[in-house]
Amino acid sequence: MATTSSSGDRAEQGLPEEVVADLLSDDTRRRALSILADRGEPVVVADLATAVLAAKRDSEPAAVPDTARDELTEELFTEHLPKLTATDVVAYDSMIGTVELQRRDAVPTELR
Repeated sequence: MATTSSSGDRAEQGLPEEVVADLLSDDTRRRALSILADRGEPVVVADLATAVLAAKRDSEPAAVPDTARDELTEELFTEHLPKLTATDVVAYDSMIGTVELQRRDAVPTELR
């Protein structure tokens, strides 16, 4: 699996509280992490964007407009996934375009 996640000792240690607080300071990241935890398997990034938008809007995924999904997919790639992969919270598989939760210690409990 080709990933942009770095590996090493951090995967076995808990993340510092300030790192977790920074990751969870954004509503999109909190929702994405919660969705990844609930699914428990790799998710295509565009599907994750759809699920996040549906959760934010309290609607069905089918009701999410393609343009909104595409905008959030781009935002995930440029803003959120870099932070999450750098901290080993998620792994991104660039070959098939999926993201998978790696660390449950950064998953918000209030959205689950």
